[in-house]
Amino acid sequence: MDLKKSKVRYHLRFQVTPGKTVEQDARILANECRKHGIEEVVLFFAGEEWNNGLLSKKDENMWFETVKKAKLILNKAGIETSLNPWMTVLHCDRGRRFPKEYKFKPLVSPNGETSKACASFADSTWRDYIAKLYGRFAKLGFRTIWVEDDFRYHNHDPLTWGGGFEPVMIERFDKLIGKKVTRQELVKNILKPGKPHPWRELWMQVWRETKLEVAELLAGVVDKNSGGKTQLGLMSSHPSVHSIEGRDWNRLFESLSMNGKVAHRPHYATYSEVPGKEMLYSIMMLDVQRDFRPDYCEVAPEVENFPFTGWAKSDSQTWSEMALDMFYGSDALLLDLFPFSINRITDEPKVIELLDKSKPALSWIAGKFSKELKTAGVGIPWKQDAAAYVQTGTGKVMEELSVSSMSPGNYLLPYGIPCAASLQPVNAIYGEYMWPFDDNEIMQLLSRGLLLDARSAEILCIRGFGKYVGIDFNKWVSREENTYSIELIVNEQCGVRKGTNLNANIEPRMAVIKPLSGAVEWTRIINPERGLVGAGIVVYKNKLGGRVAVQNPVALWARNYQRQDICKKLIEFLFGGSIPVSVTGGPYLMPVHLKNENNSFIVVFNGSSDTVQPEIHLSGDNIKIAEVTLLVPLEKPVKARYTIKKTVRGITVIPQIKMPYRSYIVVELNGNLRRQ
Repeated sequence: MDLKKSKVRYHLRFQVTPGKTVEQDARILANECRKHGIEEVVLFFAGEEWNNGLLSKKDENMWFETVKKAKLILNKAGIETSLNPWMTVLHCDRGRRFPKEYKFKPLVSPNGETSKACASFADSTWRDYIAKLYGRFAKLGFRTIWVEDDFRYHNHDPLTWGGGFEPVMIERFDKLIGKKVTRQELVKNILKPGKPHPWRELWMQVWRETKLEVAELLAGVVDKNSGGKTQLGLMSSHPSVHSIEGRDWNRLFESLSMNGKVAHRPHYATYSEVPGKEMLYSIMMLDVQRDFRPDYCEVAPEVENFPFTGWAKSDSQTWSEMALDMFYGSDALLLDLFPFSINRITDEPKVIELLDKSKPALSWIAGKFSKELKTAGVGIPWKQDAAAYVQTGTGKVMEELSVSSMSPGNYLLPYGIPCAASLQPVNAIYGEYMWPFDDNEIMQLLSRGLLLDARSAEILCIRGFGKYVGIDFNKWVSREENTYSIELIVNEQCGVRKGTNLNANIEPRMAVIKPLSGAVEWTRIINPERGLVGAGIVVYKNKLGGRVAVQNPVALWARNYQRQDICKKLIEFLFGGSIPVSVTGGPYLMPVHLKNENNSFIVVFNGSSDTVQPEIHLSGDNIKIAEVTLLVPLEKPVKARYTIKKTVRGITVIPQIKMPYRSYIVVELNGNLRRQ
């Protein structure tokens, strides 16, 4: 293999609390870090239980002295230190109030609710406060100072949706458009149903520029006060809500960068225990955020539980999430596993035990996987400005602007089809996410393989592309308007016996569509009397040379083996032959295909609680398997024996070992998959 080898780095987020035992607690922390291979401590201050809101001058002095003492002890012990201020504008009120000596302007929600503790990004008093705070702590010489994920307009409880609609922000908008507007007028127009009102994009511009000013301010004071030795790190939330805020990721990272350095903590996982099948969210989240940042950016994903206790999330789930980080070539793991309320790291020995047991497998992954590797699969391409173009339905709530590219992945990944957050030979776009693509981009998509749901197909018909999609769209019928209940197989090209009935009974609504001439109907939607409602799945080869498939319904709630067979046949049709990579053998065997010009890895995650034996199907010629490895939670890697079955267009790799729940199988190829 010719990949750059690395190692796993534990960066432990930990809060040493003020009091008489600061030095003692810090020495115990340093000792445990040295014993257990924790290379860096990211010191919180004024976090969670110990937070009383934005800091008074008295509280700032107290935390500064606490952090200063802890940092000195850690550094003397050879432990690197970074800093994690727990607030910029503040996460939420939760009974907190602004400190009396500051006259901060509060966040205001779209509905006019006013925060009692969270400040406006446009407030000059708050800007002066946060600049002095970051500048003061930067003088201590940390490796990284983080910007918390409250660096956002949304999600500031108890405000409905969030803030950013305060008078000082609206004044900026007034100057941009040359007249005064009310908050009510503004919200009504940015949420206006149908074609987006021009104000929406302009409002997002105001939000974007305001936060970029703050980012540049923080970078300037940190660079100056650290003597150019400290980098900034950005913590972020779900990309779809940042799209509502008008976030320009390239410009934001540019603004935060100093001396060619910046860091990112991508959010990607749930905070509490969830079934393994939910790992599809983490797989897509880590992938979609890879293109947000510059190549020089340090990446340290968020490994966290909440509430902060080992009972909130199992060690197996935490391990599987850390392993996924390393498959994507992360530089470090940002560990937020200790309760904020404790003073000493030794009060939670089970966390250290988890990290010790995880190290062998994580180190194995780190030695093989690099961020240079790219994902491949069915494309679910992301557009950062999607929220500017989506058309709302009722125009009542901000959530209507939130659309995600990842919806098709919810269909494909559990059936064993890998996805990639970039344009690919075959792509999939569902729902309102079709609006952000311009006409040229749509023609490009239609000239390749394209998987659609009924809503994205309808949008293409509305925009005049129906002749390339292969359907005539009539109308929608709701659950209470129609007795649709069955999806009937009418063509065995779909991989399932003709006459088979599948459940379509719980779908909230159904499209009434019919195939155009030349299109092929695979399934139909019928009612209990076997009356026809409309076409179900329709496939079509269009005049552009592209292949299109329309699904009505997608039926995510009623997964089964027949629908897995249909899924594979759909993607085979769209590729015009075999699928480069797919996995069968059980439910929720979810693959990630990572490759560069010379090497390829297939990583398969078992999201089912059943122990299974996967079958990994690879298409191409002269495929050479280097090795197959099983990674089980908290255990050392095990090389697996395997058998190979030749197929018409490639091979099937069958590991001779069973996969437990939340384990991974890694198939390493010598060379890459090359299609016949």
